[in-house]
Amino acid sequence: MSSSPMSGDVEVLRQLLHRALVRYLTVRPDGFDLQSGSRRRRLIEARILGHGGARTLYKSRKPTCRSLDGLQPILGDTSRRCLECANYTKCTPQLRVDLIFERRSYRLLLAYSSARNFLAYDAERRQRGRAIEHVITKISVVNRGTWGELRFSAQD
Repeated sequence: MSSSPMSGDVEVLRQLLHRALVRYLTVRPDGFDLQSGSRRRRLIEARILGHGGARTLYKSRKPTCRSLDGLQPILGDTSRRCLECANYTKCTPQLRVDLIFERRSYRLLLAYSSARNFLAYDAERRQRGRAIEHVITKISVVNRGTWGELRFSAQD
C-alpha cells in the first residue's frame, strides 16, 4: 500500500466492507440488476476496494458451493478445502471484486472475458502508477446475447 493521502481512506473502506453485509451485484446482458423491479443500468461508477480469486460450483444455474478465496468454501461443505473436493474440476474459476457503489458495498464475481478485462484494466492502472483503489472506475455492460461482459475504465 502506498503512502498517498487516499491510502488511509481506502483501508478504512476495506475494513468497513469486510464487516458489512455485502450484496452480490448481478450482471444481465442488458445491464446491472440493482433492485428488483428497477430499470437496469448499463454503466456504474464505483470505487474498487480489492480483488482476488474465487470459485463457484453451479448446479442447474444455482450456486451450490462457493469460495471467495479459492481455498476454503463459504457455501456448501465448509469443512473441506477446495483442492480436496471431488467437484473441484467442475467449479467455475472466478475473480472476486469488492467495491463501493452509491455508498453500499457490493461484490462482483467475474469469469472469463470479464475477468480478463478487469485484470488488463488493473495492470494498465498500475503501469500508470495509479492503483484502481485510488480512482473511480466506470464499469459498463456489453450485451453478448445470453450474458453481459464487463468493461472497466478509469474516471480520471
